[in-house]
Amino acid sequence: MIYRSLAILVVLLSISAAKAGPNEDAVAARAQWEQVYNSGDAEKFAAIYTKDAMLFGSTAQLFTGTDGVRSYFSKLPPGIKVKMGDQQAIAAGPDALLSSGFADFTLPNGTVLPFRLTLAWVKVDGKWLVAQHHGSPVPK
Repeated sequence: MIYRSLAILVVLLSISAAKAGPNEDAVAARAQWEQVYNSGDAEKFAAIYTKDAMLFGSTAQLFTGTDGVRSYFSKLPPGIKVKMGDQQAIAAGPDALLSSGFADFTLPNGTVLPFRLTLAWVKVDGKWLVAQHHGSPVPK
């Protein structure tokens, strides 16, 4: 009887762990985004965006597709680091997630640039990828 109860408890815990909510999924996806950003590797960025992604970064240009994502991130000055801040997320469907929040970008000289960052994620082959990205400085 004790073993059966333990088995049921293990199954229930594994089901709840496997079904993370939108905030938990967004936290994990944004942590990966932060890690990739801090690597400075444009190829790693291309791998976490969809093939038809749209990206408004810190420039006026809209970058699209894998080549656009690669181009945008390869042109960033080296040494900038990011730290994700507070965020909110909602599920827009079983394979779509919208997250908005804050991120601090730190320049090599120590200057911190606070940004608002909105990312639309889609699940492709079980992996969350960025389909749309918009970043803008926090107004003064």
